Amino acid sequence: MLGAMPTFEDMAVGNCAPWLKTNCSSKVGGVNVGWGAIRIGLYHKHMKRWLDNFPMEQIHIVDGERLVTHPALEVSQTERFLGLEPVVKAEHFGVDPVKKFPCVRRPDGSLHCLGKTKGRKHPYVRAEVLQRLRRFYAPENQKFFRMINRSLAW
Repeated sequence: MLGAMPTFEDMAVGNCAPWLKTNCSSKVGGVNVGWGAIRIGLYHKHMKRWLDNFPMEQIHIVDGERLVTHPALEVSQTERFLGLEPVVKAEHFGVDPVKKFPCVRRPDGSLHCLGKTKGRKHPYVRAEVLQRLRRFYAPENQKFFRMINRSLAW
């Protein structure tokens, strides 16, 4: 029996082998690069496949952080990219009073918010683990930013 599921920290930078039998043998900078939750953040690898088939001018990147902090601005950029008449305004959004996460305001004024699993708090991660992950992702993110001709604040 495997026991309790390991923490995010153990899976990301620790010994994930007892839990994850496959893809747990390679580390780069102390990060378990075989773990899917780490690989999914290598955006340049995913973006390359899109750019193999479509020019960058046909791809719009939504800044997820800005979508949370300034949803109307981010949606209006998407409207412009798509050549749509701008209709989305700040008053079309509200904030979930419990999760403090943006919601869409219905015509009757009520809020339509994301489901229970969305907008939740992330687990605590020790500073040294965050630093290791930042060091690992920094060059990977730079590759992505060069591909999209844009820098994002993460």
